[in-house]
Amino acid sequence: MRINDIEYIEVEVLDVRAASHASEAFSMILVNKFQKAQYVPIIIGLNEARAILGERHGRLPQRPLTHILFAELLTEHIPEYNLEFVSIDEFNQGIYYASIVIQSPKGDYFNVDARPSDAVAIALHAHIPIFFQKELFDNQMQIAGKKSNYESDPFSNEDLAVSKSAASKSAATNEWETMSLSELKDLLQDAIDEENYELAAKIQEEIDKRG
Repeated sequence: MRINDIEYIEVEVLDVRAASHASEAFSMILVNKFQKAQYVPIIIGLNEARAILGERHGRLPQRPLTHILFAELLTEHIPEYNLEFVSIDEFNQGIYYASIVIQSPKGDYFNVDARPSDAVAIALHAHIPIFFQKELFDNQMQIAGKKSNYESDPFSNEDLAVSKSAASKSAATNEWETMSLSELKDLLQDAIDEENYELAAKIQEEIDKRG
């Protein structure tokens, strides 16, 4: 699919998994809908993880969450506007940027800026496609290992093969090595709150190394 002459691929949520040793950090795993060994993990917060897992498993709260309110406001109360799809468009300074694409009564389209986690939750609730900018997906992509039964355990530590070599350690990483586990967890939560997912992922790697 092309949007404004930029190529996109359709993705779907394979899973949302708790990040090791960090109760507030989760990894949303987005897979290429037609090449499911190809995936991009995005670090998200606890509330966002609950919203997405609730949609995936049909466990909705008694009172509507924000993504439900937004989706149902358009689909049920302002039907002249159509939720078409959501897209993940950009990655800049450690932050992913997404859009919610809406069709107006005149037939034209406009984008609403959104966090990827919110956009995905809305897409799941409204049953609309999720697209990922192809070049960005290819740059961030990881590849699952030999295990083919993705439903049982898609990306175990033993069977995970990352498509790109790890980046060399920065001065910040060296500083993290002197920090306590508690301090690292606080730093991780700050990165998540600031939506700096790249930084959050690197901090999580340091936490994981502690065992």
